Amino acid sequence: MNKLNTLALSISLLAGTTSAYALTPWTNGNPDIIVYTSGGAAQDKAYAATVSSTLAAAGTLDTFSDVAPDNTVGGRWSAYYFTGNSNLPTGLAGKKILLQKRIYGAAGYGVVPLLAGVKLEQLVVKGTLKTAWTNPSANLYTIPVNATTASKTLALAGSDGGFLGVDPYTLLQPGTDNYPTQVNQITNGLPEAGWVTNLKGTVIPTTFTVVPTGGLVYGVGVTLDLYKVLQAAEKRAGRLPSTVTIGSYSESSLPSLNRNVIASLLAGKIGAWEQIKIVDQTDGTVKSLLDPAILADAGVTAPTFETVTGKNLHPVAVARRNNGAAVGAVAYATFLNYPSTTAAFGPAQPTANDAVSEGAALPIVKSPGGAADSGLTLKDWQNGTNVLGFNNVAGATRWGIGINSADRNNGVTAAGTGGDPWRYIKIDGYAPTLENVAAGVYPFWAEGSVLFTTTRATDAQWALKAALLTAFAKDLGSPTVAATVNTTQAWGKTGIFATTKDPRGYTTTIPFSNSNPVVALTHNSDGTTHTAIVPVVNPVANAGVSIQLK
Repeated sequence: MNKLNTLALSISLLAGTTSAYALTPWTNGNPDIIVYTSGGAAQDKAYAATVSSTLAAAGTLDTFSDVAPDNTVGGRWSAYYFTGNSNLPTGLAGKKILLQKRIYGAAGYGVVPLLAGVKLEQLVVKGTLKTAWTNPSANLYTIPVNATTASKTLALAGSDGGFLGVDPYTLLQPGTDNYPTQVNQITNGLPEAGWVTNLKGTVIPTTFTVVPTGGLVYGVGVTLDLYKVLQAAEKRAGRLPSTVTIGSYSESSLPSLNRNVIASLLAGKIGAWEQIKIVDQTDGTVKSLLDPAILADAGVTAPTFETVTGKNLHPVAVARRNNGAAVGAVAYATFLNYPSTTAAFGPAQPTANDAVSEGAALPIVKSPGGAADSGLTLKDWQNGTNVLGFNNVAGATRWGIGINSADRNNGVTAAGTGGDPWRYIKIDGYAPTLENVAAGVYPFWAEGSVLFTTTRATDAQWALKAALLTAFAKDLGSPTVAATVNTTQAWGKTGIFATTKDPRGYTTTIPFSNSNPVVALTHNSDGTTHTAIVPVVNPVANAGVSIQLK
């Protein structure tokens, strides 16, 4: 449903225009220009908004999306068919353009296939398939894509551009958990041919253009019961006011973990929740999170225990991400300095997906393959279900923690009702809001990037394609697009933002304004973004850029 909402949003940006001129291949014929892109889902909303508000002429956009076996719309492929806006360079304005987007495989598929020349499955959008498409809402067409239909709905094509929620230099670290691994093709269940495992970010060819985009706020989510337990524990420890209602979701109600505890959880150094303790200020005693008094305050029961070395323990459950995912690379850099610091702790390795391994493991670690799957993993752990295949002890409930972009699960109210049964928490006492990123107090964020071949002699249209990708990349990081698509959570505004490092000269607003989300901090040093370095204020002439303390 999140994907469908994203696509609906891209359409709603055209409010007041007519859909009569929107393009379909069975009515308007084949496009003049086709551009294939691949990469991660972190900036999905910004991608759709950039197309509809900047690239497409008003009233001309139609969106074509896959339907996955779990009924997710656009969770792996989408294609945008439109007439080029008049503000685009000569040769693009007024042309019929098909911009293909593949997020199957995540951010790694926006890097390795481009640099290694690997062809990928892309969505087929042709007039001959008219009867196979459904039209669930205005300007949106969908088609089922699965092993049975793949031979007709997917075709191999080389990517023209990659889009990532992190810089490519951080991802391309051979032999690490950042380096992208393959997903299987839908058509035949096998990996694509020609995957290269030794590309290095430090030597991205000079024949490629890398355009930094805006930043994205990431977040740490926990299962609902763990969220309530953390609230109850912090109230007893004096870190949350006694007036906070358990389960509430306003910014002042969110519990917090410090970055060193989060790092320890990601690295697999805390195996059982019994290891995390508080000093109860109401009676001066030491209590673990499983203490009956804390459980009673939280109104929850303990999760499923496992017997390990003769002790009944409640395993920590960690949802990291698959290798090559931007959110994983950003989390490991932010919390573990991995893999840039020699001998840095790396993320814990995944637990096998079987009941024996999960029943004996401390902690339980899984690597969901997408942003939506990260939330589904937490949902399975909370509910004791196994929809996604990562919770294989029958009926087991777990207290889990997972990493994701901070704009998910936004149906939760300030009172704590609605949405899926997991919640975001604070890091070092601060919620994952745009304002907190701008103030330098929230650490979990990164700039994205778009990359493409600077020239391609074998493609007569390459100059036009490169111009479209450049226009796309620049507007993907604009505060105008960001303000349009950002998410309002019960605890504040979050999503994407522009930076003062952007070559177009965006400036900050003090006090911070969500309608002009520009951040003075940057990971970009000497023109190159490296998520592993400590972000600093981007200096300019005279007194430099201002930053608001918080």
